[in-house]
Amino acid sequence: MKARYKEGMSIDDVREEIKKFLQGGNTTLSLPAMDKANRKFVHEIANAFKLKSKSAGLGNKRYPILYRTSRTTVYGDRAYEAKVSKLSRRFLPRNDVGGKKSGAASRRSGRAGGGGFGAASYRDGDVVGASAPELGVENRGRAMLEKMGWSAGTALGALDNKGILQPVSHVVKTTKAGLG
Repeated sequence: MKARYKEGMSIDDVREEIKKFLQGGNTTLSLPAMDKANRKFVHEIANAFKLKSKSAGLGNKRYPILYRTSRTTVYGDRAYEAKVSKLSRRFLPRNDVGGKKSGAASRRSGRAGGGGFGAASYRDGDVVGASAPELGVENRGRAMLEKMGWSAGTALGALDNKGILQPVSHVVKTTKAGLG
């Protein structure tokens, strides 16, 4: 099998191999090495046909092995196609072979940058919530404070006590310098 799929195998190749395995009399099917997500997908296919599956090997050379059981689904064209169509996926590259990197690099180059946490991160010295708007009248916390006698523009605390007029602020400290 490794000789047949030197670079990797597509989902159609996996389907064909499982189809041949279900039609044939072999008790085990060993597929080429692939990454964790793709092995998981192969295990899902195996589960759909009631095949026992496990991964063997170490590191980049981990590969799935499928075993026929007494409960394994008997091959039927319609049942096979129905189950496989639900589980269709993409090309499964070999993980244990160096091979061509240009294909993977060109696929990555079209993607946008990752992240997505830029708006939620603060720099050293920033005040958390400095640009946050005042709480609206529908806010539950504000409603509770108003029930206890607070109104906008007045200090928090007892009437004879001045309390605090400004909200408590927190200045971000990302480095350890100056912490004592």
